Amino acid sequence: MKRFLMWITACLCAAVGTAALASGGPSLLSRATDLGPVDAATPIEITVWMKLHDQPGLDALVADQQAGKGAYLSMEQLRAQHAPSAADAAKVAAFLKSQGFTVSPPRDTLYVKATASAARVQSTFQVELRQYELFGRTFRASARSATLPPDLVPLVAGVGGLSSFRAEPQIAYAGKRAATNVHTPAEAEGLAPQGMPFNAQSNGLFYSAQCFFGTTTQSFSGGGVSATYTGNLYGAPITNTAFGTLAPCGYQPSDLQTAYNLTPLYQHGLDGTGMTIAIVDAYGSTTIASDVQVFSQAMGLPPANLSIIGTPTGSNFSSDPNVAGWASETTLDVEWVHAVAPGANIILVVSPSDFFSDLFPAIITAASQPGVAAISNSWSGFDAAYYGASAEYEFYHPVDGILQAIGAAGISVNFSTGDYGDNAKELGGLYTSTGWPASSPYATGVGGVSVALDSHKHIAWQTSWGTELTEIADKVSLGSPPIDAANPGPFNEGFDAGGTGGFSDAYPRPFWQLGVPGNRRGTPDISWVADPFTGVEIIYTADAQGDLSFEAIGGTSVACPMFSALWGIATQRAHHPLGQAAPRLYRLPPWSGAITDIVNFSSPNNVSGTIVDAGGTNPMRASELASPLNNQPNFVSALYNSPFSTRWFVITFGVDSTLTTGPGWDVATGLGTPNGWNFVQAVASDQGRQ
Repeated sequence: MKRFLMWITACLCAAVGTAALASGGPSLLSRATDLGPVDAATPIEITVWMKLHDQPGLDALVADQQAGKGAYLSMEQLRAQHAPSAADAAKVAAFLKSQGFTVSPPRDTLYVKATASAARVQSTFQVELRQYELFGRTFRASARSATLPPDLVPLVAGVGGLSSFRAEPQIAYAGKRAATNVHTPAEAEGLAPQGMPFNAQSNGLFYSAQCFFGTTTQSFSGGGVSATYTGNLYGAPITNTAFGTLAPCGYQPSDLQTAYNLTPLYQHGLDGTGMTIAIVDAYGSTTIASDVQVFSQAMGLPPANLSIIGTPTGSNFSSDPNVAGWASETTLDVEWVHAVAPGANIILVVSPSDFFSDLFPAIITAASQPGVAAISNSWSGFDAAYYGASAEYEFYHPVDGILQAIGAAGISVNFSTGDYGDNAKELGGLYTSTGWPASSPYATGVGGVSVALDSHKHIAWQTSWGTELTEIADKVSLGSPPIDAANPGPFNEGFDAGGTGGFSDAYPRPFWQLGVPGNRRGTPDISWVADPFTGVEIIYTADAQGDLSFEAIGGTSVACPMFSALWGIATQRAHHPLGQAAPRLYRLPPWSGAITDIVNFSSPNNVSGTIVDAGGTNPMRASELASPLNNQPNFVSALYNSPFSTRWFVITFGVDSTLTTGPGWDVATGLGTPNGWNFVQAVASDQGRQ
């Protein structure tokens, strides 16, 4: 899952007119350091987003569809009734040319792209472009909205490109804190992702499919200090070398197919055959076509039917870590759409960059392909509209129009909500924020959970995805000396990563979001596997010589492609388009067993311990070792020997920053996780019950 930290989201597009900030909070832009004006000669590409025709008619149609009453349009009908005309787009293009812009060849009437110097952009749109620094990132932005001639105002929804912020991929690794939305366990310790050489004889069995191993007692001594801890044990032994037993753990497709009741679907021919799932990623991967076939063979899947639109320029071994992160995202997205819907066609649409002004046209391209049931987007930004005059979520308006129109054509556009809980750490502790575009009422937001399987590959338990690490003993090479409670005690590293959720500052609660408290749009709508510590296996080309590696990976970038694939299977079962997923999810009856509600719990075997040093005996309660709990009443903690650093930790599950679970919909997991067979049958049978 890519963590597309879409910093200062709305700065990317200054629209005509302004919108009120729901929370009334101060602008993040006002807190940024002003570095001075942008060089006047800097070339800037802008995107002018066109308004849709007959917006009231489209609003009424989509409201009926979301209530389960309206028919879906074909893409041809949609364009005929609501797309901007070629004449409108040509009028905007002519204006830009008259101002000295170089206009790109038209690809769609929904937008016009053009390039000019910063000086010309400023004079044309009456904005002032300046460089800023905020939270360690340098970017350009305008503090004012774009201004257009009166005759163009009725035609234009917004002007994109005034800011230089980019989207970032949302992948998580279990070992190093991710700078992207793709995560692995190693990143939690500040270490680089550590892939393993691929062996074709492993038959898809790489990591241990068991993540939890009962209870244990571990004792450490050194430096005049001794410590003993007792509780749950997470992770296979780090000395394991046999395939299928590697530490810490990781799931292959067959594990999760069993766990989430997908196998009965395949036994009845429901595997996505005849459906198309589209994926939108920036840069792509130059090796994805071969990587997914190796993955398929290793995991016992049929060959993938993959088509690529656009030119991949990234790879997992790219020297640019941002581009390499997108390549990892691409690998994850394609392989795990195929893992869940092995019979579906997959279309990968490669955006030439990670600017919003390229990603959203890629979504339009994806929606224009025949037979697309769902579009998976494993990237997320901030919903919070705290970005100043030019950024009071004005970019949301043209994007909402795009998503609304695509939904009207019967396609679900799904987004990862994000990987950093309430996003407070990402926003400098100034605000909390849910993820956008997942928070749009015309999108489906997919969050994340942690999942433990038993020896039969059935679900033992699930919690919201939110992990913390507390170091209790140092490296094996040093003798694993304990961290002394008095000097300074077990090192609580605090919140590492977790599924993003919460209430929108930009959008009111839509009428279909039944059971959601308050009056704001809540996300996520649904969740699935995301925790890198209970993550999934991928296979990728690791170097220019073509050597292959495998890795366990996580993030809501896992959950989104998996859910998009399942939506394709539901569409196959229904024999007709299902449209945007989110409104249907809230209509599914609880008795159907379609969605498993996630309510966190406390394990009776959470880790506690005792440290003895010169000052005496220091008991360590489970709550202390799991601190900070952010007032979370329930959690699961376990002893964890990291295969990456060889240190010992107490790892805590179910502490998703300040986001809590509860019966029914909640801000941490939404409605819960899909129960494969029951989910598909219930969705296919939905006839618009309210």
